[in-house]
Parts: sequence; C-alpha cells; structure tokens
Amino acid sequence: MSSPPISAREAAIAEPLLEVQGLEARYGPIRALADVSLAIADGGLVTLIGGNGAGKTTLLRVLSGLLPAAAGTIRLAGQDITALAASARVRLGLIQVPEGRQVLAPLSIEDNLLLGGYTRTRREQAEGLEQAYAMFPALEQRRRTAAGLLSGGQQQMLAIARALMAKPRLLLLDEPSMGLSPILVDEVFETIVRLAAAGTTVFVVEQNAFRALSIAEHAYVLEAGRIILEGAAGALKSDHRVREAYLGL
Repeated sequence: MSSPPISAREAAIAEPLLEVQGLEARYGPIRALADVSLAIADGGLVTLIGGNGAGKTTLLRVLSGLLPAAAGTIRLAGQDITALAASARVRLGLIQVPEGRQVLAPLSIEDNLLLGGYTRTRREQAEGLEQAYAMFPALEQRRRTAAGLLSGGQQQMLAIARALMAKPRLLLLDEPSMGLSPILVDEVFETIVRLAAAGTTVFVVEQNAFRALSIAEHAYVLEAGRIILEGAAGALKSDHRVREAYLGL
C-alpha cells in the first residue's frame, strides 16, 4: 500500500530552509554556544527567547557569518554555509536586522535603503524602494531625511525595510522591540506578521517572550548557550517553566 502524499508544509519541515546542527561558538576561551541545533521551515515564523547573556545575539552573529563557528554545521536550503563569508551569505538571501537598528545616521532614509540593496541591480533596487515605501509610507514621506533624525520606532522600520531591499530568503531579527514604546512594539510585531504572511521566512530573537510566542509558529528557548526547550509556540507559552522564567506568570 502506497504512503499518502505529504503536504507542502510537511515537505518544508522535512527539508528545512535553515538547519543548524551541533553549533558551538567561542569568544576566546569562553564558550558562548554549546551543541545548538534547530531548524526553520521555509515560510515559517520562528522565535528564539532567552534572558540576557543567554547567547541569542551570538547565535545570530554565527548564522550571519560575523562570528565563526567553533564546531557544528549551518545549512541554508541544503547548502553548507558554515565556512562562508558574511557577504556570501547575504547573496544567498540570509539577511539580518541587527540589535539596536544600526542605521547610518548621517545618510538619508533612501540612501540607507539603497545600501541595503547593494547586491541588486538598479531595476531591482527601484522595485525594492517601491515595495519598501508601500509597506512603510512614513519612510517615503521623509525619504530625504537623515536617518539619525528619526524616532526609535521609525529607525526600526527603516532597518527592516533596508533588510528587505536585499530580498531575504531568511530574515533574522535581533531584539526588534528593544527600547520601543508599547505602541511601537505593536507596530513592529504587526510588521513581522505581515512579512511572514507574505512568504518571508522569519527568525525572531526576542527578549519580549510573551509577544514573540504570541506571533510565532515554533519556538526555542536558549539558556546559558544551550537550547533547553523547543516546540509549538503556543504550547511553550503555556509551559509552566516558560511562564515562570520568561513571562512572569
């Protein structure tokens, strides 16, 4: 008897867009990540939560190629990218929005966006600007304004739009709600949901565990450089260990 056909979702999980196995990272003699393994399905919205110093930003730095892996493998769409330079990973569509936005303050909004699309043709850059301004109309209205004059929330939107200019296959977001007012936090998470709904694969590293678990499909918990829990985000949100340690409940 033949097996029933698998769904597109099941196929995506069977062959994840990002697959990390046994990842280790060090800062000199200090081991920051130990035996980290995770997978992100194509089109998925996944979150990683954990406290300060857990290693969340370190993990993103290793995935982006900004910090070398001391051990383990990273595969993107089946390709081993563990030893690839950060620039090569960008060209493959692995794009990170860094913690603290890191926009280029003296440059205009539009120049920041164009720098995000530096690997693309002029036509692709023009299309990217059109899409970015359609998603963030406030940026278009102030496109000649220096990025340093924007509010924290506007800078976060600019940082996300800049990343989208590179046409990410996998978008990494490092603490996107950090330092923002509750209203702006709402806007940021609504934007993340819209991106995922439009087909962008998103990996959100976030200290606001409640909000992150509320929008994600799958979640991982990182503690002292190790993955200690994983599962459906809704299930982890109800887990007594997560509620006590990260949700204050």
